[in-house]
Amino acid sequence: MGFSQAARFEQHVNNQLSKSLGAIPMLFPILRRLRVMEIIDRHCPGKEEVSHGTTIEILGLNRLMAPRPLYKVKEWMAETVLEDTLDVKADQMHDTRIGRTLDDLHPHLGAIWQDIVVQAIVEYDIDLRFLHYDITSIYFEGEYTESEKISYGYSRDHRPDAKQVNLGVNVTSETGIPLGYRVLAGRTADRTTPLENLKALRSLMDRPELAERERDFLLVSDRAMLDRDVLVAYAEKQIRWLGPLSVGESLRDVMDAASDQELEAHPLAYRPVNQPKDEPPRYYGVLRSTTIECEGEEIPIQVLVVKSRTKVKLDRDRRQTYLDRLISRLEEIQGMLNTRRYKRRDYAWSQIQKARHGNPAKALVVVELTGEDGDLEVFFQVNKEKLAQAEARDGRYLLGTNDFDLSADEILTRFKKQEVVERRIKVVKGPIRIRPVFLQKEERIEGLVFVAMLALLVYTILEMLCRRAGRWITARQVLEKFELLGAVYLQFGDGSVLKLPSELNAAQRQLIELLRFPDPAVYLRPLEAGL
Repeated sequence: MGFSQAARFEQHVNNQLSKSLGAIPMLFPILRRLRVMEIIDRHCPGKEEVSHGTTIEILGLNRLMAPRPLYKVKEWMAETVLEDTLDVKADQMHDTRIGRTLDDLHPHLGAIWQDIVVQAIVEYDIDLRFLHYDITSIYFEGEYTESEKISYGYSRDHRPDAKQVNLGVNVTSETGIPLGYRVLAGRTADRTTPLENLKALRSLMDRPELAERERDFLLVSDRAMLDRDVLVAYAEKQIRWLGPLSVGESLRDVMDAASDQELEAHPLAYRPVNQPKDEPPRYYGVLRSTTIECEGEEIPIQVLVVKSRTKVKLDRDRRQTYLDRLISRLEEIQGMLNTRRYKRRDYAWSQIQKARHGNPAKALVVVELTGEDGDLEVFFQVNKEKLAQAEARDGRYLLGTNDFDLSADEILTRFKKQEVVERRIKVVKGPIRIRPVFLQKEERIEGLVFVAMLALLVYTILEMLCRRAGRWITARQVLEKFELLGAVYLQFGDGSVLKLPSELNAAQRQLIELLRFPDPAVYLRPLEAGL
């Protein structure tokens, strides 16, 4: 009986090797359309065996597919088909070469990033009319005694024990495409950052490649980035802005002047995604025109007085918690008066002040300590008038803008989209895993941040392309669908090698065809620059 085809095939196969394709077929087309390698090598040609542009492409893919410490990137690359795709040996991706690339790129990072972003805007027709700005922190492991930027500061990672840098990020409203970022000292206060951020945005918008596009953007940010000096600067530079306002005396009058009856007569159209369709509106709001005074200058603004039904309960419960905590401690002090250290008036008063310090309910409770040492009495009671004022403000906040063409519904809807920048920051800290950072040199740290932001740019474009094609799917879900995609390398006795990609499943095939990306087989041989 003759041998089967499979048996004859097996006789000639000397070795079989499996390698990972993963999400390369979904990521490489975007990297090449962005001209990442070309732009980097133009700014920083270098004399390395492997170009800096190729090294950064590899690092970006690693961040997106299976983030590793830099010294383990070559091990990861050896498990993938990238040696064939880029015609680069994994051993060439040692941490010394990666370090040199990050060092050499450092003086050019701003120009490289801007060129890549401009390419993205033009190539993918990205809408620039509505932008969002926010700041996050990235913590470090180690002392970093020589660094100017790496310092202690307000930690959004809940790591006050660790030094950090801050990262300011601008993204587009509809798709969350990152347009700009800045690495800031860990001690930097949010309110000091908007003007430099605006300067960077203007530099991008003034690029000649964008001359034919709409560049009059509305910048949405949080309360900390909208102090009076910033609003004056925005007014001088004719920048449209939107965001929540701190409620000082003049604006408190604006908020209080809107009665509950008036607010409830003006429901707002915005509905959270998880709100049941048959549930009544959660948000109500009325518009007011007013001014903000700064150094004698009156800045006209439009204010939306918002009342949130959900926030009413949160405000009430929070106030009651703090009020109960304060009254409970005052009762304890009252019970201990004229005993031990509480015989002394100065000590008793210091404990009262300690109980009040940092408690948001302290303004609602009147406290009086009378008598002399050893004969003390403390009296306290809730100020009913102030409590009534606080209750009337439950659930309310102010959104301000200098764009008088926006309706009440548009103001709230635009502000609620601020969560898009928060989601993108979570991606950088989550799947892309920028933290914790173990690098020591500031140049390399900023280089790694650049790689992470490049990865975020590719990630968000992938998600945008899926949605434009009619698939409401996150980029993370796309990457997960391709995570196990592999390739088989068969080596025959004559030294030849047959390279075969795994069969695509239905979901993978559908996405490849939907986005009109090349067949995965193309990544099993050296790829031409113009994929």
